Amino acid sequence: MKAEIVSTGTELLLGKNCNEDAKILCELLARCGIDIYRYTTVGDNVERIAQSYKEALQRAEIVLSTGGLGGTGSDLSKQAASIATGIPLEIDQKLYEYLLNQKVPERIAQSFASVPRGSSMIENTAGVAPGIIIKANEKYLILLPGPPDEIRSIIRNGLEDFLKKFGSGYTKNDVIKIVGMRESEVEDRIHDLARSSNPTISTFLKKGWIEISMTAKGKDENESIKMLEDLKKHVLERFPKEVIGSDESLEHVVYRILSERNMTISVAESVTGGMISDRLVNVSGVSSVFAGGVVAYASESKIKVLGVSEKTIKEKGVISEECVSEMADGVRRLFGTDIGIATTGVAGPSTVENQPIGTVWFGFSSKNSKRNWKKIYGGSRDDVRRAATNDALEAVINIISRN
Repeated sequence: MKAEIVSTGTELLLGKNCNEDAKILCELLARCGIDIYRYTTVGDNVERIAQSYKEALQRAEIVLSTGGLGGTGSDLSKQAASIATGIPLEIDQKLYEYLLNQKVPERIAQSFASVPRGSSMIENTAGVAPGIIIKANEKYLILLPGPPDEIRSIIRNGLEDFLKKFGSGYTKNDVIKIVGMRESEVEDRIHDLARSSNPTISTFLKKGWIEISMTAKGKDENESIKMLEDLKKHVLERFPKEVIGSDESLEHVVYRILSERNMTISVAESVTGGMISDRLVNVSGVSSVFAGGVVAYASESKIKVLGVSEKTIKEKGVISEECVSEMADGVRRLFGTDIGIATTGVAGPSTVENQPIGTVWFGFSSKNSKRNWKKIYGGSRDDVRRAATNDALEAVINIISRN
């Protein structure tokens, strides 16, 4: 049994919203043992939505659509479904009366209650528009509202049970995160394991790590779990030092490895503006390893608080290896920690000291190790700062793990 997803909404094509709906439905189909090979995003246009439904129904037995189930003027999905299937819309009297009893205005109640003839509905306890199941030529077109909470409500209220009738087996996924390696190096270590068709294994480049994704399809959940556990054991054997766990964030890994080594850290931030400290304090109990941080944005702060020399700033500039090195030393000295990590740079939109936008210098200082390095990032001001924050945390993990 194959399924496809059609997500409607011009805002998705414009990048205004991320497609969380597709993620929810992909996970649902995996649980139900239904294969999905494709999902499509289409703008708010009845003809284009209808054409997407027709094409998807030619390839798959089940098509799930999200969005376009609003009131008058935004109920495009039902109109498109009627065109695609040839099934006319009609008022569902029971739903219409229910909506009127809920004090929904009559005109809007008529719009919501207008559904393809013969379709069945699943209650939406988080909103107004129900899930609509349309049977056409032994295939199913399922219309769902756009808000993720409403989709989850419909899943709980019967959609998952409905889909499980068509599934064969159970699909489960797990991930392992690897730091300190290129994606090509990770792939090289597991190339023989990647030849398997079930379970499957693949790698993805994330911000701060490489993710190894493992997927198994068994006759039931227990068999899928057993298959994944066996594969995971073989993968872990290939990466004795580089694994940071499957569900740990970078900041949790920093906390864990510092705790294991009884070490402390402090942070001096300029370009990242407190983002590194913010990530660290998200971890419960981090005060045992994180002494504190300084946001030294102005040159005067770098000089007065961190002890960066005026000569360094005058001759080398604030965006320099020399400056970030003194910042890392200064914050380690200020808080009396084992490790000091520092960032300085230019995130944009204007250049500073003739440095390219996206330039970030990092400094790492400890009793036995001193390292400084530079990276140049693309993207918006926020993209640069977030990427630098991830890289700073990853660097702490890599340097400490190798000492």
